Amino acid sequence: MFKKFILVLLLLLINFIFIPCAKAVPTPEPLKINNILFDNSDNMIFFGTDAKTDYNLPIKLKKLSDRGYFDIENAVLTRPNASWTFKNSKIHQIKISQFSTKPDIVRVVIIYNKGFKAGDLKLLKADNNFILTYKDDFLKQDGEATVYNDERLNTPGYYEYTTFEEDKKNAAQSVHPSSPAGSAISTNPSAQKVLNNVEKQKTETKLKSMFFVNRIDVKRGNALVRGIGQISIENPIVLTEPSRLVFDLPNTYVSPDIRNIEYVLSEKETIKIGQFEPTKARLVIKSDDVDKFRPIYSYDGQSIFFAHDNRIAGLSLFHKTAATKTYSAKKINNKTDELSFSYTNPIIHSIHRTKDAVELNLYNSSGFDHNAFVKNLKSENLAQVRTEAIIPYGIKVIIPLKPTSTINYKEGFDCKSLTLTVTTPDDPIIKTKSVPIITKGRDIRVIVVDAGHGGSDVGATRAGIYEKDITLDIAKRVSDLLTNKGYHVEMTRRKDDTVSLQDRVLFTESKNADLFVSVHVNSSVSEEPYGVETHYYTDESYMFAQEVHKSIAAKIDSKDRGLFKSKFYVINNSIAPSILVETGFISNTSERNSLITDERKQKTAEAIVDGILNYIKKNK
Repeated sequence: MFKKFILVLLLLLINFIFIPCAKAVPTPEPLKINNILFDNSDNMIFFGTDAKTDYNLPIKLKKLSDRGYFDIENAVLTRPNASWTFKNSKIHQIKISQFSTKPDIVRVVIIYNKGFKAGDLKLLKADNNFILTYKDDFLKQDGEATVYNDERLNTPGYYEYTTFEEDKKNAAQSVHPSSPAGSAISTNPSAQKVLNNVEKQKTETKLKSMFFVNRIDVKRGNALVRGIGQISIENPIVLTEPSRLVFDLPNTYVSPDIRNIEYVLSEKETIKIGQFEPTKARLVIKSDDVDKFRPIYSYDGQSIFFAHDNRIAGLSLFHKTAATKTYSAKKINNKTDELSFSYTNPIIHSIHRTKDAVELNLYNSSGFDHNAFVKNLKSENLAQVRTEAIIPYGIKVIIPLKPTSTINYKEGFDCKSLTLTVTTPDDPIIKTKSVPIITKGRDIRVIVVDAGHGGSDVGATRAGIYEKDITLDIAKRVSDLLTNKGYHVEMTRRKDDTVSLQDRVLFTESKNADLFVSVHVNSSVSEEPYGVETHYYTDESYMFAQEVHKSIAAKIDSKDRGLFKSKFYVINNSIAPSILVETGFISNTSERNSLITDERKQKTAEAIVDGILNYIKKNK
């Protein structure tokens, strides 16, 4: 009996000693939800995380009659609480919030529209990221979104009637806790500055885009542009007098709080962003070193770092490397090639396009084997690719391209994959004729007149007036006047059609054009600018541009803004002498009212034609 008593006592002592030790096991690090992305059809919302280990806690989607919700336990929302209200979707509203702390729980609530079937709602998990979707629409997608495109687009906004609401009172807690102090891309510094400028605790904004820009932070002469949604940029434009680099962000809405504010980068450099069009933002960097600025995409896909090449050294662009999982280059068809990379962690990257190459900088890439990559190349057009090391980590991939090639650059929603698609026109079309040097006016018979924009690409817009309508009217008048003079005129479009930039160039070549003139209407983030401009790119086009601009400046009662050498796609890639005419500013109220009149459009058409005839006469 005594032995049994001693045994029980020993068991109690062991239990007393070791149970507290078991309770001392540390709680797993909270899951940090860093980015929130919508697809372009309102079918899916993507919640991106920065999990270091596999997140296996059960998450159950609870469906009620008018709403559904799910809780993510042991999770921290690193952005302010927010909600989105849709008026053209099967879902009425989505809300995300830090439901509680201690324990940390993030709650996502989905409120249905009438007639919505709760059974269609699905919650998927992909590599510690969460995808909320209905039916199987998301499964039909490739899980990628375009972040850079050579062609200058102006597609209608994805969310024309969506309302975005951000809880400003939580902005101070919206710093990414997973990021190290001083990280140029992944840190959200000085959130309190936002609070000082906000009188109301909540702001409600009509979100007519896939990306909502709400702040700019300057760091050592570089600028971090932050927001929510999927960021994308178009091929930048270089302007002169003063020297500026212009980035257009399609499907982007800019918070009124930061519009047109000049942020100082250095003594002679500034950056600002404005709402260029209802569904497009324009970011302008004023600098004498415009060729040294590049956009660097962040680890969460929701911010972009506009960095000067000479000012990146010493900055912490990332807090962990990404091991290379796969890489490949293959031929899709006779015109299209594809280069792709996938990584174990989100990749920090940049893209820089020149006339003859495209350069990808993969800053936190590790484990890249150049020899193995080249050995597995399945594309003749990409066979000349070369790589260089980026110190201390990373790889630079340089791909030679033909001047006529266009690129589309995509990033996975989880920011762990990249796809570069290169499209190159067939050589026979490009080589049908050499670059002409006009020596005899009588040899000029075919003139292509290009009405800018068209169809779903409405161009610049103000007060319900579309650029595409003004350009088509003027182009038709130019065509009629030249036809009456005995010239054979071809138009890239004669009605409200959507025509890509590449198709306009190929059309011009197929018609063996002797001259090419593109008609556009200008726009600005402010109402002040007005006047006419003429753009050219090749040396063979300079005299052509000079004569046409001289005629327009003399005949149109507006400001002469000058002649510019600009790398617009249609005049950069057309073989014939080519110019692009900006007939006035739709953003200036007075000039807009003039541009829509028959008198102004007729005078503009006559001035363009007189300039063409003067050019032909002088080159007899």
